[in-house]
Amino acid sequence: MPTEISRKIHSIMAREMGHLGKFIVEKQCKDLGINPEEIGEKDLDAVAEAIRKVMISFAGEDKAKKIWMEMKRAK
Repeated sequence: MPTEISRKIHSIMAREMGHLGKFIVEKQCKDLGINPEEIGEKDLDAVAEAIRKVMISFAGEDKAKKIWMEMKRAK
């Protein structure tokens, strides 16, 4: 069962990127050695920052920052 933070991050990314959002979350978590279903408060900063960096190339700096800020409030 996914953590509340994992559900929130997946929801944000699904809303913003559709099916690709799930892939982005899973890839960034894998690179960080974090289970994408078990993102905890201690992991949130690293996951949000990794996703922000990827999102710059997909959606630009402004949208990446908006998504990053929303994820940081997922605690």
